[in-house]
Amino acid sequence: MELTPLSNNHIDRRLQDIDRQIRTALRDIRKNLQELEQAAKPGTGNKDFAGTLRSAMDRGEPPR
Repeated sequence: MELTPLSNNHIDRRLQDIDRQIRTALRDIRKNLQELEQAAKPGTGNKDFAGTLRSAMDRGEPPR
C-alpha cells in the first residue's frame, strides 16, 4: 500500500485528534485524582466521601 500526500495528511490529522483525546482524558484523570486526594484528607470537614466521589463524577463529561 502506497501512501500519498493526501493519505499522509489524513493520518496526521487523525493522530492529532487522538493526541488531543488522550491529553483531555489525562487532564480529567489528574483533576479527579486531586479531588479524591483532597476528599480523603482527614480534617477537611467532608465526612461523606461517597457523596464527594459521586459529585466529582457527575461533573465529568459523558464519554464520547
